[in-house]
Amino acid sequence: MADEQQSFPIVEQPMDADQWQSVTLGIGDGILDEGGFPYRLKNLSNSTSTGVLQAAKRQDGKTYSAAILNGFYHRLEDDLELEFPPVTSATTYYVVLEYDPLRTDMPVEAKVVTELDDSQGKNYLTLYEVRRESDQLLTDAAVRMVRPRVAPVQVYAREADMPPADKTLWGTLAIVHNGRNSDNSAIFMSMNSDPSGEDADDEWFWKKIYDPADGRFIWSTRSDTGTYRSPTHGFTRAIGRRGKTRRFRGRVELVSGNPFRASNMSGYQIWSGSVADGDAPAETQRFIVAGGGSSAQHAAVEISNTGSVTAQVGRDMYWISLDGIEWEAK
Repeated sequence: MADEQQSFPIVEQPMDADQWQSVTLGIGDGILDEGGFPYRLKNLSNSTSTGVLQAAKRQDGKTYSAAILNGFYHRLEDDLELEFPPVTSATTYYVVLEYDPLRTDMPVEAKVVTELDDSQGKNYLTLYEVRRESDQLLTDAAVRMVRPRVAPVQVYAREADMPPADKTLWGTLAIVHNGRNSDNSAIFMSMNSDPSGEDADDEWFWKKIYDPADGRFIWSTRSDTGTYRSPTHGFTRAIGRRGKTRRFRGRVELVSGNPFRASNMSGYQIWSGSVADGDAPAETQRFIVAGGGSSAQHAAVEISNTGSVTAQVGRDMYWISLDGIEWEAK
């Protein structure tokens, strides 16, 4: 029987690499994100064709980024310079953590590759994709952030029992069962709303991502820009999400104080950019909404399947309402 089974670790005995991997493989693959933007790609340089992979400045004052891949731990204790040489044809650079079972002194290593070669047991955690065209400046290359994270699932009886979000890994799931006999369980996710990605200490929060008894929208506000802003009356511009349903609310005006002009045939990009691809409708939709001026007026707001939000007015007006615009995301 002893030859047919194994159990480890064994008390007072070390584990070899295969045993360690077997114990930790179930944790999953991803960045252990405790704030500070771990493994951020920054400082792309045209003169040297290099970029820097960031070691995060953590809340506890330490500086390092950490991740797990194939059961092995990786730690980046200082910023790492990476090379993206000029190319003569379109090339995709992958910024990765590479697991290589043959590299016994460093099973997981941060590097740049141009293909994800999975031979001989290798595996990858893709952090960024950098698409560089022939004779293109590195700063003009298309950069796509991937950065998958790994985090635990924790179970609580009540929402009040949950720890502060800043004491958890980014992406931690909290299941609140509300009692053994309750059918009103909810799921929360630990997140940080700092737009810089640096995860400021006071920006951590628990986002409710599922509650069968809660039919309310989860609202995300749109900040003012140099061209458009929310006026002092009405809701702040925001998009609400509930399942596949999306809804706008709020009002928008021009920062300049000028009215929206009917003579502007190209329209106004009143969302200050496009909605996320996952929020866009499957087909372009148009809505008639209220507007404000010396009298009651109306505007047409079109949301395209690419996410652009364009308003056109038939008469000059000083603000446009987004209230009541609702659609199904594709």
